[in-house]
Amino acid sequence: MSVLDEELHSAATAAAAGDREAVERVMTTLWPQVVRYCRTRVGNSTQVTRPADEVAHEALLAVARELPALARSDHPVREVYRVVSRTVSDVHGGSAGSPDVPAEVVGLLHHLDATAREIVLLRVIDGLSVHETAGLLGLPVGRVLVVQHEALRTLRAKVA
Repeated sequence: MSVLDEELHSAATAAAAGDREAVERVMTTLWPQVVRYCRTRVGNSTQVTRPADEVAHEALLAVARELPALARSDHPVREVYRVVSRTVSDVHGGSAGSPDVPAEVVGLLHHLDATAREIVLLRVIDGLSVHETAGLLGLPVGRVLVVQHEALRTLRAKVA
């Protein structure tokens, strides 16, 4: 279990038991990552139907409803990612990228399978480390690196 998983597990356990300060700790800890993820997936331009920060609030509410599941999980960060990803897909129709990302790039991302697309979004667009991405997706680090390499090679071939 990563340090963040341990912190989140501890806070989620206390929060699920009714500790309001622990709920605040969970939300404060997760807010920056959730907002960053939502801004990457939804965008923050005036063209979107719901701003990314609003989607992030909704995602955190969904996470709050899942606190008992987070407390039981050995990988609460992965559970948070699952809940936030599902919320973004529900709100934003599962679109592959941000309206702030050029349409050509979004079109290219559709040439990738869902896992490769998510890895490219998290690693290249969102700037997460390979370890963070692997932890979020529940994949080995080596698999993330291989899928990212193959995805970028595919994208380069489509551009050439």
